[in-house]
Amino acid sequence: MIRLLALVLMLSSALHAQDLATEIRAVIDEYENAVRANTLKIINAPTEEEKNKYRQTIPSAGPCATKLMQIIKANADKPEVVPAVCWLVTGAASFPEGEEAKKMLATTYAGSAGIAPTVRQLEYQGLFGEPAALAVLEKNKNREEIAAALYTLGAIHFKNFDASADRASAEASKPKCIDYFQRLNADYSDVVIQGFKLSDLAGKMLFEMTNLQAGSEAPEIEGKDKDGKPLKLSDFRGKHVIVIFWGGWCHACHGILPLMNETAAKFKDKPAAVLGVNTDI
Repeated sequence: MIRLLALVLMLSSALHAQDLATEIRAVIDEYENAVRANTLKIINAPTEEEKNKYRQTIPSAGPCATKLMQIIKANADKPEVVPAVCWLVTGAASFPEGEEAKKMLATTYAGSAGIAPTVRQLEYQGLFGEPAALAVLEKNKNREEIAAALYTLGAIHFKNFDASADRASAEASKPKCIDYFQRLNADYSDVVIQGFKLSDLAGKMLFEMTNLQAGSEAPEIEGKDKDGKPLKLSDFRGKHVIVIFWGGWCHACHGILPLMNETAAKFKDKPAAVLGVNTDI
């Protein structure tokens, strides 16, 4: 009888967990499907006026965020709510529920498994994402989550070093960035999250920090010009050189190309050059 009761309780718990996960997924799907449907209306609208009409009716994440937070608070002790917390952190970051979920990520759920992709997304919140990433680094024992936290902390401080108007803050970020990325490369160089090898991403930022700062000598670029002739960046040493990286896939780039041609024509008799590097090749 006791064994039967234990089995019934286990089955009941498993069914409740499944129902909870299904409920969370249904709330998220309802919102995301509405966004997709609206996006298709924008794409298929025959006139710009009609496109603008649908752009004004993009569904808000607010109702979805409210529902998810209610579910989380009613089931705070259950691991099944972790995906809801993660979605709020990334999908509703500008809403109060998103900020509250980020605090939960830094406390109640900092040691959870499966949060690595969300931790990685914290890099886009800049220094505001640092406390949550630090908490995960301190409390989590899972390899992917630790790697994600190290990467995110390094990326946050790289971006602060690269873009902050406060030069004291920027310079303070440089050694922190290097330390986090070195720890990532030393112990977690093989970790891949959402198809990206974190150590490769970190390596690019370290290269930029070391070689692509004001006052540094530009690294060599080798390729072929539009006529197929060999070309090197060093061929233009002694001139003022503007280098623009662009691609056919980049819509914004197509608006820049005429300006590149105008600038090149304007300075053709000056010790200056405008080089466009096509990333499609």
